[in-house]
Amino acid sequence: MEDMTSRAKTVLLITHEQTSSTDTGLIGQVLFDAGHIIKTHEVFSLNEDGTRTTNSRFPAPGDFDAVIAFGSFSHIYEIAEEWVTREIQYISMIHQQRIPYLGICFGAQLLAESLGGRTVRADRIEAGLITFEPGHTCPIVPGPWFSWHSDKVELPDHIDVLARTTVASQVFQSGRSIGVQFHPEANVELMDEWIKIGGHELQGILEVDDFRRGWAAHEPAAERNTKELLDWFLNAR
Repeated sequence: MEDMTSRAKTVLLITHEQTSSTDTGLIGQVLFDAGHIIKTHEVFSLNEDGTRTTNSRFPAPGDFDAVIAFGSFSHIYEIAEEWVTREIQYISMIHQQRIPYLGICFGAQLLAESLGGRTVRADRIEAGLITFEPGHTCPIVPGPWFSWHSDKVELPDHIDVLARTTVASQVFQSGRSIGVQFHPEANVELMDEWIKIGGHELQGILEVDDFRRGWAAHEPAAERNTKELLDWFLNAR
């Protein structure tokens, strides 16, 4: 596999939350360290008065070598606002132009919708460290990966599901578009922000201290695994 650092690429990062740490986390850092040019589109931004501004005027996809869309605490099937429709249309255009697209969690669900699938509530929240079921066919390690979601995608039969757990499809691919349900961008700063914003979701599911300990045990391997995923994504054909 060609190394990610062999040629600098311009990568658009799309974020859907407002946190004090960067939503792009480890992925943004790995891309920066590899010398890639990073552009960011924030779907939401906070104004000084605490109100939220929505920006669904996405930049021309042809200006980028690759696009990565990140997660959200929102659920697609509960959103009636126009921005989500516009983003799904934007992702469909990226896919049709064969520009590499990586959707992470909510970003993967947007991809599924653009490919004719849908997002539904999962049987249970999948939070903490996960490992793919045996038989996965994607060229990345089976885990552990960091996960936090309560939804899952239902995909058309022609979409390749490359890895799954008992809860949800974890990796799927169509052409140069890839969706992952887990969070390869996770780092300590992001975990702290997510717990602050949505920690109530974990009550009765996973103790926060266990959550942190699980991550601490995995963190040394996280950057290596994320680099491997980005190598595959950026060089997919």
